[in-house]
Order: sequence, then structure tokens, then C-alpha cells
Amino acid sequence: MTSNNTGSIKKMGLAALTLVTASNMMGSGVFMLPTNLAGIGSISLFGWIITIVGVIALALVFAKNSMVTPRDGGIIAYASDAFGPFIGFQTTICYWISAWVGNVALLVAGVGYLSYFFPILKDPLISSISAIVILWGFIALASLGAKVAGRSQSFTACCMLVVVLGIGFIGWFWFKPVLFTEVYNGTGGSDVSAIFSAASLALWGFLGVESAVVSSGQVENPESTVPKATVFGLLIAAVCYVTSCSVIMGLVPHSELVKSAAPFADAARYMFGEFAGEVVSALSVIACFGSISGWLILQSEAPRAGAKQGLFPKFFAAVNKNDVPMKGLVFTGVLMTVILLTTASPDLAKQFQVIILMSVFASLLPYIYALVALPIIMVSKSLNTGGAFFIYCTLAVIGVLYSLFALFGSGSNAMFWGVLMMMFTIPLYALVAAKRSKAGIKTLYLDNDGDS
Repeated sequence: MTSNNTGSIKKMGLAALTLVTASNMMGSGVFMLPTNLAGIGSISLFGWIITIVGVIALALVFAKNSMVTPRDGGIIAYASDAFGPFIGFQTTICYWISAWVGNVALLVAGVGYLSYFFPILKDPLISSISAIVILWGFIALASLGAKVAGRSQSFTACCMLVVVLGIGFIGWFWFKPVLFTEVYNGTGGSDVSAIFSAASLALWGFLGVESAVVSSGQVENPESTVPKATVFGLLIAAVCYVTSCSVIMGLVPHSELVKSAAPFADAARYMFGEFAGEVVSALSVIACFGSISGWLILQSEAPRAGAKQGLFPKFFAAVNKNDVPMKGLVFTGVLMTVILLTTASPDLAKQFQVIILMSVFASLLPYIYALVALPIIMVSKSLNTGGAFFIYCTLAVIGVLYSLFALFGSGSNAMFWGVLMMMFTIPLYALVAAKRSKAGIKTLYLDNDGDS
């Protein structure tokens, strides 16, 4: 009787899981990437290739981690398992920062497309204030709970797909190779440094790759299905990203594209005229803003879990009647407001680039920890025999090399603030450790007779 019930449960197959993976990858943050990559030039194609290879390695390692050690918390849990509570704390901090800084980028992109209708938003002060007002409006919406905030997700995702797929595939009929090759390397630096920069920017489109790894309990034959669906889903997202960014670089003149606050709208305008540009801009605004409330709730989950473990202040775990950690959301909203004000720039594309590089840098440290954690966990569980162990060790090395590659490409400014953020976690953890010790939670992991 039991086995029949279990067998009747419908689980995701390869096709369904591939679509889930692809949709998780294709976030609305792609809308400003064509402008940023145009500043680098057509050499950015090499950055895309390196990023796709690197992200596939990341995804496969994360998928294996989820099967070897099924744990709530994902890559944060793996880092804590392999390296201890301090690294778990540091990883949680970085992952949390990456999430809310990434949401700032969505706001900047949305305001950029809104400026297509209201040119006054190109003024840095007005655009920042507008983004702040919109942010707090969505925080108020998020307070009503995930069910209310998530109702618009499918609609906004459709808006995003219409824009990205429409421009990415139909646009080839208007593609001009002369425009695409107009600038090969526009950075003023070496080709290698330009590729480094392109790889860091391209990674923005794949942030959240770890969220595509679905629990093995929901998937048919997970040992085979999860890795295949991960690769296929990533390739679908990659094709959409690369085609749309490349097409736009071959549609809009370089001098105009590098200053564009709405590159997809400008591409539509060159294809079908002003009205098409307005339609695409409206869809892009909906896609960017419509997903913010849901992501606000998601970004609060890491500190909420950390607060329950005694790693974050208790107020991050305090929830309202709708089970939303409002105090944590308000605190994060203040930080997002500060970022919007301090990065204000007359060039929205430049502001977007600064913010996404901050987000990319903050996400790479947790990625590296999770990559190195896999061989450590496999050895500790006596799974370090056979060809599979060698394959996953190789993938972990590729992932680490790519992550370091992307770190260097994020630029000296992003690296400075990123390293400062990492250093800040050291004294901060001392306070956390003291608090945990006072509460009777084990902080030191030494044998009782270790000093004998």
C-alpha cells in the first residue's frame, strides 16, 4: 500500500526541471547588461564563453553538494559543514549582501527604462530619490506576505521573456555586423583585462545558479536528472543572454548604446519605430519592478536563518502576522537606500555596473567556499573513490579558477570594498561568538583533553 502511494507521487522529469532551471536563471537584471558589455566591446563574447563554462562547473558542483549533503541553507550550509561556524557566518554575511545589493541593481535598471517615458529621471538625484520611493513602496507590499507579493511573478516573468526572446531572436533580421565590430576593445586596457571585465559582468546574469538545484526528493532519478537539467537549463539561458546582448550591439550604434539607460527599448525603436520602443520599455519596467517584492522576501531568508542560529541579531527573525521578517526588511531597506544615494551617477549604466560588480564580488566568496567544500565533504563521507570523485574535484578546480578570474575582473574598487567587507566579519564574529558562548552554545571545537 505504501509503495503504491509513493509511486503515485508525480516528480519532475528532465524537461520540467530544465525549464525550472532556465527560468530561475533568466532574471530581469539582464536589461542593462547590453549597455555595460558594449562599453567593453565585441571582445566581450570571449567573456561570455568563459562565464558559461565556469557557471556550468559551479552548478554541477552545487548539484552534487545537494545530493551528498541535503541541507537547508544551500551553499551557506556546505561552507559551515566543511569549514566551521566562522566561515558559515562570513558566507551568510556575504550572501545576504549580494542579495540585497542585487535588488538595488533591479531598481536602477527599472528607473533606467522608466526614464524612456520621463527624461527627467536621467538626473542622478531625481532618479535615486525615485528609486528610493519605489523601494519603500515594495517593502510595504512585501509586508503583506509571500503569497500576495508572489502573485505577479508569472506575469512579470512573461514580460521579461517577451522582451529578451523577442529582441534576441527577431532582432537578427536587423543585425548589422559593421555596428557589432565597430569597437573590439573599448576599455583602453589590454585584451586580457577586457575579457576579465566581461566575465565579471556576464556572471551577473547567472547569479542565483545555486537556486536552480532542486531537492532530489522532487526529481525523478536525481543522480542523473539534476546535472543534465542544470546544464541544459544553463545553456538555454546562455543562448538567450548572448543572442540578445549581441543583437543589440549590432542594432544600436556604439556611441549611443554605451550611454543608453534602456538598451532593449532602443533596439526595438531601431527595429520597429518609437511605439515599439515604448512598448518594450513598459514591459521592461514591469519585469524589473514586478519581481522586487518577491525578491525582497527571499533576501530576508538568509539573515532570518542566521538569527535563529544565533549568528545574526534576533530582530532579523522577528516576523509580522504575515510571517514576513519586517524588522529585517526595514533594516535592509535602509542599507539599500544608502547604496542608491552613494552610487548616484548621471550615467545610469555606470551606476548599474558599479552595483552589480559589488553584488558579484559578494557572491563569489560563498561560491568559492561551497566549491572547495565538496571534496572535503566527500572525503569525510568516504566518497573519495572512483572516477566520479576525480570528475567533481576537476569541476571544483574549474569553478574556483573561474571565480578568481571573475574576482580580478570586478576591478580594484569592487575588490577593495569586498576585502574590507570580509575583514569586517572577523571582529563582528567575535561579538557573535561571545553571545553564543553566553547562551551556552558551543563555540570552540577542541577536544576536552586537547591540552593534555
